Amino acid sequence: NVVKVAKRYDIGYNAMLNANPQLDLTRRFPSGAPMVLPTQHILPNNIRNGIVVNLPEMRMYYFPQGSNQVLTYPIGIGKIGKTIPIVNTKITRKAKDPVWIPPQDIREFNLEQGIVLPKVMPAGPDNPLGPYAIYMQIPTYLIHSTIFPESVGKRASFGCLRMYEGDIETFFPSIERGIPVAIINQPNKLGWQGKQLYLEAHDPLEEHSSAFDATLPGIVHTITLATKDHPILVDWQLVAYIAQERDGVPHDIGTTLN
Repeated sequence: NVVKVAKRYDIGYNAMLNANPQLDLTRRFPSGAPMVLPTQHILPNNIRNGIVVNLPEMRMYYFPQGSNQVLTYPIGIGKIGKTIPIVNTKITRKAKDPVWIPPQDIREFNLEQGIVLPKVMPAGPDNPLGPYAIYMQIPTYLIHSTIFPESVGKRASFGCLRMYEGDIETFFPSIERGIPVAIINQPNKLGWQGKQLYLEAHDPLEEHSSAFDATLPGIVHTITLATKDHPILVDWQLVAYIAQERDGVPHDIGTTLN
């Protein structure tokens, strides 16, 4: 079962799908079938502080203060048209066993399905927030656990960021009011390891699929800027392949010449 494998290795559903296009993840895996587990990640560019949420990647990075450690977790994000705003914000509070006040758009959506939601839903097994909720300065958008673990790594929510319960359980105790949160849109990431340059490409958000950085020329421009001070031999054929496939896996695309 793909959800069990994804949870075990802390990977989102779409990340599993993109890294294993040869497998039908809706069915049982054939015994002995090889599978790519995308557990290596290039850090988002520039920001090394607080919480960084990279929407196209459907992954969150947390840089605990006073530490050189980074923690990373898969997340579920908003459906098309319901994406959390791409802004810098802050944590305002957190709650264990939170009550849920369904926003109007969720009430209307459920009403169309014949479901009348209560105005206030107490904590419990039916509460979609699960046992942990973290609130930000952006009203109605939360980071929370979920009773739908299969939605982690998908565009499934009304804007909130969903986490596996086991992940938020470890993340929750260290979260305090005032921690900065950067919501970013970075479908392509570059990173150096020694003399090697790596590229990791994800599908762009549908709302931003025509943006320059979602195109091959955009990736070429980003690589050119990142390497202007480094004489480097880049495998441009591989770059074109990665831009097409967007498998979410870091690829070694070049070596510095000195």
